[in-house]
Amino acid sequence: MLEVILTYPTDEGLREIALEDGKLSFGRGSEADYRFDDDGLSRLHASVHREGENIWIADENSTNGSFVNGEKVKPNGTILYNGDKIKIGHYTTLTVKIADRQTSPIKNSAEKSKSVAASGADSNGFPMMIPLVLAGFALLVISISAILIGVKVFGNNDPQIVEETPYETETPDDSENKNVNKKSGKTPKTVASTESSPVDGGSTETISNTTVETTNDGKTIVLPKGKYQDMSEDDKNRYIAVKAEKVARIIGNQKSDPIPAEAVQEIKRFLNGYVSRIGKAKKDSCEQKGWGSSDFTSVLNRATKTSPLVVRSFRGEGIEPQIGIYVAMIEGEHCPCLTSPTGAQGMFQFLASSWGDYDSDKNPADRCNPEKSASAGAKYLKTLIARYGTAPDSVPLAIASFNSGQGNLSKNLDTVFAATGGQNRSFWTLAANKGILEGGAGKQFNAENIKYVPKFFATAIIGENPQDFGVTLQPLSTYTK
Repeated sequence: MLEVILTYPTDEGLREIALEDGKLSFGRGSEADYRFDDDGLSRLHASVHREGENIWIADENSTNGSFVNGEKVKPNGTILYNGDKIKIGHYTTLTVKIADRQTSPIKNSAEKSKSVAASGADSNGFPMMIPLVLAGFALLVISISAILIGVKVFGNNDPQIVEETPYETETPDDSENKNVNKKSGKTPKTVASTESSPVDGGSTETISNTTVETTNDGKTIVLPKGKYQDMSEDDKNRYIAVKAEKVARIIGNQKSDPIPAEAVQEIKRFLNGYVSRIGKAKKDSCEQKGWGSSDFTSVLNRATKTSPLVVRSFRGEGIEPQIGIYVAMIEGEHCPCLTSPTGAQGMFQFLASSWGDYDSDKNPADRCNPEKSASAGAKYLKTLIARYGTAPDSVPLAIASFNSGQGNLSKNLDTVFAATGGQNRSFWTLAANKGILEGGAGKQFNAENIKYVPKFFATAIIGENPQDFGVTLQPLSTYTK
């Protein structure tokens, strides 16, 4: 395993900063993890990130920029290697040291074990004869038990089948199942079919007319079984709340804060709009004026062909592929060459002017190449996630900034924090305080950006659970070829 250390000089000598998986931020303000007395630094100047053996630096829109070996850090970040020199501010310099982590303690332990075995004594010097005697006695007991079991089984002409019935303590959810075993006082556990859940790695059990969702943290939630379209309004609300939290968990490093009730209703509003298109007459159009009216079954089928490209590109950048699949869904419903009136083009709707920042060939015509578009989308979203973080509340901010731009989103966050004295740093906080947002950034948020994240969750709920909506497909994130 690699050991990554950043060093910097002080009056007392070199100081070291160890970098494990995650990120460390640098600047002169309180929001930075490491602060330096350098008037050339912005309050939050730069951040260094690590995912396994991948290490890179991202500039945090600083005034004076960040540099690696004299070259300005790229908009999507710069990969770091052993010996690189990072310069931030007027005179703050960090040196990157990357080396294999020492494993001598493990080796010494192994050598110690060999020594113990050779001497016949344990680490405290006691002879190993006693454990050997105990082991021999245990072997004798096992042998006698095996003989007795053999006599019991083979010496009986009437073979017996012993069936063990699983039981569990009765709960309020078991109130309809009153087949209580009188001897045990427990209710027989209903045998349920179990299938893996692609979203959170938990499980889904179907029992009678309900579905029991078991999440990674052991939380159990009972949902009605059947198509979403046939559920009551209360059941729809509960279904969306549970599924939205699962989406939030997968994009937020397996953690999620509760989705606010108001947000559930916004997600529901857009989800119902997509669902209303499932039953429409079949239409599959990628024309600018027609893509938004294609029947949604055709859209999902189209996405099964482009999703493998997105999955590969986003995994290559260390990002959850669901982020890319459903950003591409709301940008242009996976139309490979959709062209907007503003000139944006492709699955991820890149402008020609910004395409070169995320594609090495820098040819704007390649925006219609689904594979190149997926690769560029992954690089750009990696930059946004590096800026806003990987916390449960942070990734939706990165998704929102894909639509609004980093500058607009940051201005809106600053406005809310200044007016409210600081609340949760989340997209839902912005939506709850939309009335106080100001200027062009506020106007853009209220006109367009406020819809973006709820649409993302709505399409992700359908795309990861298509059979719940009567569409016979697998979750889009499982299409990898």
